[in-house]
Amino acid sequence: MASDPILAVEAVGLKKGGSTLLDNVSFGLERGRFHALLGPNGAGKSSLMRILYRAETDNSGTVAVEGRSLRDWPRKAYAAKLGALVQEAVSLSGLSLAEVVGLGLLPLALPRAEAAARSAEALALVGLGARAGEDAAHLSGGEQQRLFFAQLLALDPDIYILDEPHNHLDLHYQYVLLDAVKQRGKTVLASFHDLTLATRFCDRAFLLDGGKLVAAGPLEAVLTRERLASVYRIDADFRADGVQIRGAIAG
Repeated sequence: MASDPILAVEAVGLKKGGSTLLDNVSFGLERGRFHALLGPNGAGKSSLMRILYRAETDNSGTVAVEGRSLRDWPRKAYAAKLGALVQEAVSLSGLSLAEVVGLGLLPLALPRAEAAARSAEALALVGLGARAGEDAAHLSGGEQQRLFFAQLLALDPDIYILDEPHNHLDLHYQYVLLDAVKQRGKTVLASFHDLTLATRFCDRAFLLDGGKLVAAGPLEAVLTRERLASVYRIDADFRADGVQIRGAIAG
């Protein structure tokens, strides 16, 4: 585990309906680093993310942020410290784009002018500046994802938790928005299915399989040919510019 991690996960487990979703998972996030959370469908990535942004509380083990147990953080202070891009569906009907971004800034209790400036800057960055007054319910799936990125970038927390941030985004905005996050220099944990994106943005990786942490470290040490075969069932090699995939492994 990283020395003096900004976020530390210790022996975290989660069981639901007789199934073990997470099993004794431990790791730490290094300050100012971009970390990938990797693994196939059902590996436990979203379950772990939900624990970190406090949508799931029935877990064993501990999570600490800045050395303080997650359960001891006041809700408002935690929302200012750790911001999340999540997969849960939410209703945006009746809210303008600017209002959605503004809701994400409430934990900071900013003066109205500063909050408005942050919202406008973030909406412009995600390509929605001209539509700030529109009803957010009319956005497409990709536009809603960009709006939630704007909300998070306006908040600019110390820790970014991104659950499959590339969902619904075209290739242009996948790179624009992840670049925008990386340039902030904050601590990031992002779950990816796309290993090329993980290679492009991340310094370190944590690999889950069947709810267990099976590898942690630099990407080249985590994504070995053997693990790509056993975890992802693909014939592939890690390279500095991405993962070269030759095909699926049969059987």
